Formats: sequence, C-alpha cells, structure tokens
Amino acid sequence: MTTSGEQFGWVLHRRPWRESSLLIEFFSHQQGRVGLVAKGARSARSSWRGLAEPFCPLTATWTRRGEMGTLTGLDPAGSRHLLTGRALWCGLYANELVLKLLLRDDPSPELFRAYGQLLSDLVTESDLASVVRRFELGLLGSLGVSPDFEHDAADGQPIQAGGLYHLDPESGFIPVDRPGPTIYPGEAILALAGGMRDKKCGGKNCRRLMRQLIDHQLAGRRLESRRLFENMSHRTGV
Repeated sequence: MTTSGEQFGWVLHRRPWRESSLLIEFFSHQQGRVGLVAKGARSARSSWRGLAEPFCPLTATWTRRGEMGTLTGLDPAGSRHLLTGRALWCGLYANELVLKLLLRDDPSPELFRAYGQLLSDLVTESDLASVVRRFELGLLGSLGVSPDFEHDAADGQPIQAGGLYHLDPESGFIPVDRPGPTIYPGEAILALAGGMRDKKCGGKNCRRLMRQLIDHQLAGRRLESRRLFENMSHRTGV
C-alpha cells in the first residue's frame, strides 16, 4: 500500500457508488489523473459532503493498493469557480477532454497549469471561444501531438495568412490551392499560433480546425459534453 502526500488538484468527475460513497476522478499537480473512492462522502455526517465537486480547488490525500485509491483527506484550497451557462458547458467539455485523453498516473504540469488558467479565464473573460481554443492548444501541446502552427509540413515555409492549407493531424499543414472540408485559411492557423489573441481572426475556422485535431486524438470516442451545447455552439462560437 502506498500513501500520497497532500496534493493540490481538481475533481474532474464524480459518481455515486454503493449507498453513500463516491467514485472520483481527481486531477492532481504531482500525479496527474487518479481514480479514488471517497467512502461515505454522501453521508449527512461526512465532512466531505458537497466538497468533492468540479471546479473547486482542493487538497487531497489517499492510500492506494492497485488501480484505485481510497480518499483519506479532502480540504478546500480556495474559492470555487462559479461557472454558469456557456462557461459551465465549456468547463464540462474541458473536464471530459482530460478524462478521455490523459492516462491515469501520467503527471502533466503543463496541462495542469492550462486547466487552472482555463477555469480562471472562464470566469473573467467574455470571449469563451478563445478561452477554449487556448486550452485545447495547451492540451495537445502537453500530450506532444500538436502540429506546427507557424510553418507548413511540406518544406517548412512560414504559414501565410492569405494561403490555404490542408490539415493532416499526423504531419501538419500542407499548402493547397483550393478549398475543401479539411482546408483552412492561413489566418486561422496563425490566430491559433498567436493564442487567439487577435479577436478579428479565427472564429468558425479555428473551431473546425481544433475539432479535427481533437477528434483525431479521440479516435472515435464521443464526448457527452458536446451534446449539451452542440445546438448552442453555432450561436456562441464555442
């Protein structure tokens, strides 16, 4: 049996287990994604009741033998990020991406920082599409699967704002001379390279491009969070 030290992190997902317990997916700075059993957490007498919630910064300790750990301590580590409406949907989407794409016990400080920044930005920024794009970029970068957004994959030439490029998720952007379903304007690629700081660029093309890259990594796995706002996304741009 191993015992963790106190670790800062976030609850990505929780579901009831047995009569009064929870199964939790916890995203920690030091250990990455960890599966935990929170015994009695739904009991009226539990000090953890109502605490193991998404978007709330926490410190946790656990013991472990095998794949799942057993939660032994849980305390708040700051104020919960109060996400509502579209921001809440974006947070749920980010949680599901981390669940689907980050293996358990695979520490990723870069992704952990990107996730924390996402939650802060969802509260303070109005351009939610750019916030989500930046997180997606950070996620792909932390996984080591992000293409080069500044140079083409044919001969390494700089991406041109007025050019057209075919996206091959495995190799990158290839210059072409006509539009198509996997063809993107250079200005959208450069907007992503710049972290979506230029509000005049990107939009639907950036969303479409990042969706192609994310879907390639999902390899056919569906995101339930998309169903929550796919009817809304064409209005919000997220």
